[in-house]
Amino acid sequence: MNSRLKTKKITAIAAALLLSLIPSNSLFAQSDDFGIWTSLEAKKKLTEKLDVTFEGELRTIDGVQQTDRRSFGIGMSYEIAKWLKAEGGYIYIESYNPLEKSLKEYVGDDEFGNPVHNYNIDHAYWEQRDRFVFSLTASHKIGRIKFSLRERIQYQYTHSALTYEDKYRYTFDMLDPNNPYPILPEDAPNSDAELKDGKHNTILRTRLTAKWDIKKCKIEPFASVELFTRLDEWCGHDKLRYRVGASYKIDKDNEVSLYYLFQDNKSSKSPALHAVGVGYSFDL
Repeated sequence: MNSRLKTKKITAIAAALLLSLIPSNSLFAQSDDFGIWTSLEAKKKLTEKLDVTFEGELRTIDGVQQTDRRSFGIGMSYEIAKWLKAEGGYIYIESYNPLEKSLKEYVGDDEFGNPVHNYNIDHAYWEQRDRFVFSLTASHKIGRIKFSLRERIQYQYTHSALTYEDKYRYTFDMLDPNNPYPILPEDAPNSDAELKDGKHNTILRTRLTAKWDIKKCKIEPFASVELFTRLDEWCGHDKLRYRVGASYKIDKDNEVSLYYLFQDNKSSKSPALHAVGVGYSFDL
């Protein structure tokens, strides 16, 4: 078997193994979202065991129609032993919150018998987040496959943000006794400024990764699964993130990666997410 066929076979096996872990009823549901994730990373070795890293990231939703997140981070990593690494860092994030409709009290039924509720619409807005992370990563190689387990503590503070809220309140036509159905007044909605309170959370992120070192090949397939668990308000795991892809070593200082990501938001109103990611990293 030549090296090209061998590479294709290994990549297909890695993808099949990871996709088999994803619940089939969660794949490509009609309500799922799709996005593009791009990242740029620069790394500088300060000593034999100490590195500093700078990373910028841009994410979209609705394909490429809406920017969902932009961020910049700085971190440091230290090799405690050949199999154990410690990392810490700070990430500044700007996150997009889309327009949201929330139902309020029940008013009555319309002429077709459908229930009618008062409702609010929160305008879309951007929020700022400060994120601090600390992690330990243990790794072990079996044959040509390297397994790593990362345990990361993540503390995040989300700043308060100003947005606007439209309030739609139904009423009844008192001048027409033959019309018993709720109607919206002509001056609806009533719009008010709304201050979203700041909030914080602490999350434990557990990630298991497998990388396949193919002999005499610059392509390295990888697969990972990551579990997010809220520590500040215990409710089981918050979301699951699966990733499968491959990295390509251009030369000793430059590397590019391409991957597919599936994110199952267990305890969130957000839909499941499918994303294609592209990353580029280089050594300074």
